[in-house]
Amino acid sequence: MYALATLEDRIGGLRGELLAFLKRRVPGHHEEIAQETWLRIARAQPDCPDDRAFRAYTYAVARRLLIDHYRKGATKARFVPLDGGLNLSSGHDPHSTACAAEMLAVVESELRAMKDEVEQVFRWRVTDSLSFKEIALKQGVSINTALGRMHQATRRLSKALENAGIRGET
Repeated sequence: MYALATLEDRIGGLRGELLAFLKRRVPGHHEEIAQETWLRIARAQPDCPDDRAFRAYTYAVARRLLIDHYRKGATKARFVPLDGGLNLSSGHDPHSTACAAEMLAVVESELRAMKDEVEQVFRWRVTDSLSFKEIALKQGVSINTALGRMHQATRRLSKALENAGIRGET
């Protein structure tokens, strides 16, 4: 275990390098992930004999946090709400409203083309905010099956939007 000053020195030595690494991968969230990396390292007090081992440990922690970041992003819906229609009085310009309507039409069309159980998982998750555990219970399947169906739905919707020349937030 290191004295705190030594750990601070090692962190300080890698700070700029790690920020640049993270900024290339997640420009809007690099500082947040870097802070979480340093926090986890400070809590773990890793027993790294030299700077190379400490650097490798630091990047391993940062990579795991990047994976977590992308996983969290994958579970967020990036589509127009399916249950409410379009709110024309929300102050959006006509072009934005037309784009949202086009996106909604593509999503609805693709959902109707999916197997019922896949469509159902997507709708329950996005419109009803059901957990995957609740969805699995309702469908009488395992949680992994519910997750797989959601993944299948989001992949198909993403592909359909891409084919239509529409891209949601990325």
